[in-house]
Amino acid sequence: MILRGLWRRRWLSLIVLVVAILPVVAGSLGPMYTDAARTTLLRETLDHALLDHRGWRVTSVTDTAGRLVEHVRAPFLLPPIQGAELLSPNDKATKTYPLMWVDGQCDHVRLLEGRCPEAANEIMVTGASGLKVGGTVKLRLLRESGSDDARLTPLRVVGVYETDAADPIWYGRSLFPQTAGVTEGNGDPLLTVPDTQAKSVVATGGVVGVPGESWVSSAIVYIDPQKITGDGLALLESIQAELRGLGQSRQTTTVFSYMDDTLAAVHRHLDSLSVPTTLVTLQLVALGWLLLFLTVRDLVAARAQEIALARLRGLPTLRIWAFGLSEPAFLLLAALPLGLAASFAVVQRMSETLLRKDLEVTVDGFTVLCGVAAVFGGLLATALAARQTVTQPVVEQWRRTPRAHRRAWVVDGVVLAITAVGLAELVAGGAITDTTGQRASALVAPGLLAVALAMIARRILPLACRALFRFTRTRGNIGAFLAMRQIARGSATASSVVVLAAGLGLAVFAVAAWSVTSRNYQEVARVHNGAETVFVVARTDTETLRKISAAIPGTAPVIVTPGPPATLATDPALFAAVALWRPSYGNDQELSRLVAKLSPSAPPPRVMLSGDRIRAHITTPPLPEGWSAILYADFRVAGETRPASIPLARPDARTTVHEWGLPRGCLTAPCELRGLRMEVMGDTGTNFEDRPSGSALLTKLEMRRDGRWTTVDAGLDDPTRWTSTSSTADGGLPLSFDPNFSESRPDTFPDPMPGLSSGTAAGQKLPGLDDVYFSGYESVATTRALPGLNAPGVVVDLETADRVAYGYSPKTEFQIWAAPGRGDEVRDALRRDGVPVLGMRTLDDLVAGYTSQGPGLALLLLIISAGVAALLALGRAVLALHAAARRRTYEMAALEAAGARVRPLRVALLLEQTITLSWGALTGILAGLVAAWAALPRVPEFAETPVTPPLDYSLVPVPVIAVACAVLVLSLVAAAVTSELLLRGVQVDQLREAPA
Repeated sequence: MILRGLWRRRWLSLIVLVVAILPVVAGSLGPMYTDAARTTLLRETLDHALLDHRGWRVTSVTDTAGRLVEHVRAPFLLPPIQGAELLSPNDKATKTYPLMWVDGQCDHVRLLEGRCPEAANEIMVTGASGLKVGGTVKLRLLRESGSDDARLTPLRVVGVYETDAADPIWYGRSLFPQTAGVTEGNGDPLLTVPDTQAKSVVATGGVVGVPGESWVSSAIVYIDPQKITGDGLALLESIQAELRGLGQSRQTTTVFSYMDDTLAAVHRHLDSLSVPTTLVTLQLVALGWLLLFLTVRDLVAARAQEIALARLRGLPTLRIWAFGLSEPAFLLLAALPLGLAASFAVVQRMSETLLRKDLEVTVDGFTVLCGVAAVFGGLLATALAARQTVTQPVVEQWRRTPRAHRRAWVVDGVVLAITAVGLAELVAGGAITDTTGQRASALVAPGLLAVALAMIARRILPLACRALFRFTRTRGNIGAFLAMRQIARGSATASSVVVLAAGLGLAVFAVAAWSVTSRNYQEVARVHNGAETVFVVARTDTETLRKISAAIPGTAPVIVTPGPPATLATDPALFAAVALWRPSYGNDQELSRLVAKLSPSAPPPRVMLSGDRIRAHITTPPLPEGWSAILYADFRVAGETRPASIPLARPDARTTVHEWGLPRGCLTAPCELRGLRMEVMGDTGTNFEDRPSGSALLTKLEMRRDGRWTTVDAGLDDPTRWTSTSSTADGGLPLSFDPNFSESRPDTFPDPMPGLSSGTAAGQKLPGLDDVYFSGYESVATTRALPGLNAPGVVVDLETADRVAYGYSPKTEFQIWAAPGRGDEVRDALRRDGVPVLGMRTLDDLVAGYTSQGPGLALLLLIISAGVAALLALGRAVLALHAAARRRTYEMAALEAAGARVRPLRVALLLEQTITLSWGALTGILAGLVAAWAALPRVPEFAETPVTPPLDYSLVPVPVIAVACAVLVLSLVAAAVTSELLLRGVQVDQLREAPA
């Protein structure tokens, strides 16, 4: 019987089924999409993480690291990469080499000459080491096993290799200083085989050990991002806790990893995803229930006469309710599997096009439970929709045109009150409850505003039509007369306006939000990346970085120190040529004009030395008994990233000439004297009040090269060439014994140095390139944002910054910026020149990264779901008007039989449909725009709100206007088509038919 009734009302039943699927899809789509998005966020974070941020390196000097991690099991973990290494200087103590083997090492290198090692004591070396095939290397700590005198083991070179320093097998460690062009005393790895470890012994402290001991065993465990899912996050956290505990519980075991930072980033992204997607899902479910409520009401109303006959037959109330709800309930139950299947198909398609193609979409128990909850809510909506039809008098159910009823203001008042409270909290409370002003709860604004304005609009439209009664009675034709009265009394008018306004309000807000967010993504990416393409290269020195840039046209050398405040050092002219800049950032000034003020016109000369020894002539006053002093000299050595310090002298009244060896790098290239610092020490029990006072006087510096001593032009007798907290003196440089005396430095840089700033507080010190010597700066101009900086900071001249810094902080990042359109050429040139590239960032990469964050994924869900809901809302409004008009076909037939012409009837239907649909569409557009104005500045767009540049929340007019025009055109077309179909169904012969 149910199936027979559904077939009899097959078109209306089909509409109810389609509408019933919507809340099921909305309820299950959110959890399913959230699960896919969680997996996406987790995999994207791991994909973009550095090697030591997505794995663990376990080392041990007493155990085999592979055995320590063999119990760590997870479906997303790769097999451990085992190895061992021994760090030792060579027999001449000129270099320190890591002798090591790693599982599968021959598959991760490219042989330039020879072969991979196969037997004990065979090694392969890098081309930068200068070692040749057939040669030998001896390490001081490696001795021959079984020999009486424990002679040094000769390691025979059998191959020359090259490899990518960023290969996962090296775990991101700086193992290739020679290859990277840095000479800090360490050589590139000497790769051998496990037999070398087993058959050699290590001499520590002059004692020869047991074969195989004192090597550091290692095991690297990586996460495979392609296999981990959002559900595996808890297991990943437990593995991290277990390995962290392993490193803390065993003194001989160390676990290297930055997994805590990775997990913190993952949680930051996930926390920004769950709340927005939940709010979007709830709004869509509520809209689906509203559509279902109104559509089921139409279905039950179509059975009003059948229900009336059932009541006349004397059926009890419970059976009447079961009879009235049987068909809608059947359709709701059928909608559950169909809705889940539709959600699965939609999420799978979204994952392929918007998320990741390697995602495997699944339907879990929670998703099914959400679908069941949506069906249960639909049943409640069905019962509410059927209440009026089941309980109204039988006589009223037989009426073809229902009586007009006054609509109560209770529901409208409640909705308006909730909306007012929500908007007040959103607009006024945000500044108090959240300093950023951005909260996911702002996503509720479009739904609240759309429903509230729809409630007001449905009240205004009938009133406006009643105001035109007198005008249409005396002017115009019968078409306008009939249209105004039908709109004023029609029940379908109010429901159509509410549904259409709610659906289109969400759609307009979604389009506005996505267009504004996309523009902000582009703008933030431009500023944070700085250039169209940025290459992160291996850490070196400023001279090498400048040479790299000079060899490749269309590039700029850049060094970034995070601060605070962040410091970006670069060549001003090259920087202005490649940086992405908008004049609006700097009061409508071009970047080239601003950075031109950074370079000093004629910088003072540096104090350069080249040789093997240095000699200082110092006059020292007598020191109190028990006190001594050491004069340290700090040097910048070419090719090294850290300063080199030597104890130049122990000032004493009895000695005036002090001599010491220069850093080894000063033999091959000039090195720079960066500073002189005095340290005063007292023996145990000395009285602090007897501390030396006054100062030593440095009168001359000499250096030895090729056996000859020459005087260094250091300007010791010129106080303007040195900066010092000590007073100046004639004939030399005073070096104070005062504990407040820090250091004397050659005055080769301006202090404060000129900088182009973006919102940095006055008086702050710059960390410079080494994050040690903090220099003051003087802002030449203040801008709203600076290319390459994601926080308030300063752009300074690279030459000036290099003069200030002693060395380079591990936090500094060396970059090569490429001009727009030259990214591929620069990448090929860097590869051709053998420059190690650690990473590459492009604008598109950053924009894609922002889109794949939690807020971006939530907005994607909103715009797709809101678009589908808007189309369903428009369709439901048209069908409601169509159904209401069909019930009046007898009226239209009677008018035609009385002599009314077809044209006025067509005008009446067209006006009725057009006014109702257009009114609902305009209300929805207005609601979406008001919601965008109120909520967009408070809706999170980034997992971490950027400090610079300032975000722009003004609407992007083109997409909003396009959507509004499309909605109005669809409404007009739907009105015209519906009116014509209804008019063709009006026939005079209907008056002869008995009511069905």
